[in-house]
Amino acid sequence: MTLAILPTADDSRTNATFDELMWALSRPGLQRTLPFAGFEALAESLIDRECSFHVRNDAALSKKLAETGAHPAALDKADYVFATLGSAADVAALAGLRIGTLPYPDEAATLFAPARIGSGQTLRLSGPGIKNTLTIEIGGIDPSFWPMREKAIRYPLGWDLYLADGDRLVGIPRSTKIEVL
Repeated sequence: MTLAILPTADDSRTNATFDELMWALSRPGLQRTLPFAGFEALAESLIDRECSFHVRNDAALSKKLAETGAHPAALDKADYVFATLGSAADVAALAGLRIGTLPYPDEAATLFAPARIGSGQTLRLSGPGIKNTLTIEIGGIDPSFWPMREKAIRYPLGWDLYLADGDRLVGIPRSTKIEVL
């Protein structure tokens, strides 16, 4: 007798979202389309009871993430951080993001932030997963963020970044060099 376990609709949705998250980091700066919009859909694909998270200024999202079994943590202890980057104060508050250690660079945080993809500040990306360079426009991010990121990241140390705009997603791993144009 063969037992076949079919994925549920929830399984299919979270798997499709996870695939888009992985493709976004493997092809930095290229826009991906998510099955559903919002940070909850992203978190649902990544966060479980073994994870910690930090949410800045969104009590409803924090409550929803806690329902996954994950535990809230201080910024410098969180695996996943959900924050806005619209002001210099927002950016300054994230200075303590985990960057990992040389023996364990995978202990770095992953940052999720809302942005406007396709308009705003022009950025030139280079590095693994990018042929030559890629120029993108990202809005809704305070200009102080990019120098803060550059200062914080010393590959393999640093954190990965996902920028979300509705159901659109751009991933920028720590290995990507960004030049602000």
